[in-house]
Amino acid sequence: MILTNEFIQGLDQYIKANYDIYSHIEIQVVTVQEKSTPYANIPKRKELTRNQSVDLQHLLDEVGDSFHEKLFECIDSRGMTDVEVYKRAGIDRRLFSKIRSNPAYHPGKNTVLALELDIKETKDLLARAEYAFSPSNKGDLIVKYFIEHQVYDLMALNFALDEYDQPILG
Repeated sequence: MILTNEFIQGLDQYIKANYDIYSHIEIQVVTVQEKSTPYANIPKRKELTRNQSVDLQHLLDEVGDSFHEKLFECIDSRGMTDVEVYKRAGIDRRLFSKIRSNPAYHPGKNTVLALELDIKETKDLLARAEYAFSPSNKGDLIVKYFIEHQVYDLMALNFALDEYDQPILG
């Protein structure tokens, strides 16, 4: 894909509208009083009632699909082969084999971003891998813009990332 001036202008506007350089700064004023902490009202494990223990167990039982399960569900629903997936994602066969064979393995954020999923699936997989898009990261905004506009050309994306002095994806 050749990046048109219109596409680049749209990307510029998107970054200006969504880039929040202050979103990663958390300002918190804490006053410490003797024996008063934000955790003072949380019961100790010994103090948990039977109902509270059951509620916690219910929450733990409701844990959704893992990153690994969801990733391969997305791949299978598209009828893609492993070779298609790892070539499109720009990762090598060994890394993909590691992802496939080890359910506990979480690839890097850039690997998840290179998988050519729609924005909903990308956000879901990022969350399952314990990552997220950051409004204070221009690279994330650029990737998000490309995904929202269904542009999955890794070379074009890497070119745009490089133009904005951001690290390229694999």
